[in-house]
Amino acid sequence: MPDNIDNTRVRELTLPNYPIGCDAKWLWPSILEDSLSVNLYDWLVDTGSLTARLKQYCQKFSVEILSEGNYALSDDEKTKLNLAEDLGFVREVLLKLDGTPWVFARSVMPLNMLTAPGGELDQLGNRSLGSVLFSAPDMQRSEIEIAAFDAQSKVYSLSQLFSSTPKTVLFGRRSCFLLNGKSLLVSEVFLPDASAYKE
Repeated sequence: MPDNIDNTRVRELTLPNYPIGCDAKWLWPSILEDSLSVNLYDWLVDTGSLTARLKQYCQKFSVEILSEGNYALSDDEKTKLNLAEDLGFVREVLLKLDGTPWVFARSVMPLNMLTAPGGELDQLGNRSLGSVLFSAPDMQRSEIEIAAFDAQSKVYSLSQLFSSTPKTVLFGRRSCFLLNGKSLLVSEVFLPDASAYKE
């Protein structure tokens, strides 16, 4: 259980089962651009390192692992990664700024990626995946897709456990990263306290 969740609220809300997943209707950014604020859209389509950008907004950046291991992937995730097998390595974390969760991140990769040279991505511990990806000289990134997460989604339910400023809907983005000839899929959902929602 995330270490900053209010125990009183936990009694009122149902804890989600881990892993959470990122099931959503993923769209090209241009489809939603006109309905989003300029600030939120900028955060969603920024192609730079999210970790580096977040660190500019806090004194202490930290990563809290929610779940990590071999789990079943969604059909959509298997399609994005061009995988036939059902299992992949899944890592779900909270990216926290001065103790406040700003981003829920889900990384999905083929099991054989973990044994590839430079593929020790199951040994990140409390380091962010972005710190590894954006330091890799041969890293390539696909185009970004974005999605809305409403009150019916598991990510939204998770955010209600620790957010002091709930939103009616959350937004996230995802893209594939090519590393050492293999693809991994990274999804990032901005939680209610993130600066992305400030006007």
